[in-house]
Amino acid sequence: MKSTDLRDMFREFKVLTLKQVALKHECSIRTVQRKSARLPVLRSYNKNSRYYTLSDIPDFNNNGIWRYRDIFFSVNGNLWKTVKNLILASERGLNGNEIGEIVNLSPRSFMHHFREMGCVFREKHEGVYVYFSDDPATYSEQCSKRVHAGVMRKIGDAVVVKISVEYIRHPEMSSGELSIVLRDRRCCNVSASEIQNLLAFHDLLKKTRDSKR
Repeated sequence: MKSTDLRDMFREFKVLTLKQVALKHECSIRTVQRKSARLPVLRSYNKNSRYYTLSDIPDFNNNGIWRYRDIFFSVNGNLWKTVKNLILASERGLNGNEIGEIVNLSPRSFMHHFREMGCVFREKHEGVYVYFSDDPATYSEQCSKRVHAGVMRKIGDAVVVKISVEYIRHPEMSSGELSIVLRDRRCCNVSASEIQNLLAFHDLLKKTRDSKR
């Protein structure tokens, strides 16, 4: 069997196991391993990494994942590298369920392997572990966006507008005072910390001060 034969077989079937190639060409799996080592191949990150494809065959999605039937490949290689890069590249960190949705696997089947991972650490947000970059600047940005997303989910766009308008009208008010005023007017029931996070995220504190100069 020549390397060109193996390449042609991949072109025809897209995804193969070493055993399938060996049976087709009536050779040993060891021979197939030697031949495949000369080609730019990727191994699946599920199915015990039994499946192979050529690196130029997959049409990767925005997360670098390619699905062929129920077999998954990643531009980053194995599952460990895939999860690590997803976390580091994420805008607001990722929890186990979010990672599972991206890689199309149940998080219970693999996340326990990632409790200790270089360049990544986890902390609880709203009772759920979230994985962030351990780079201080990246972590700060990811965490800020996650907190903001959590606030937005709780209070909704309409309430965000009410808070922003009221603060711009009365920049001298503290977050606690705004919370009381909005509640008394029956506009919304939002805590001082949620208001503070919202204003800080949108940099309204600085903008309002600057506008008064």
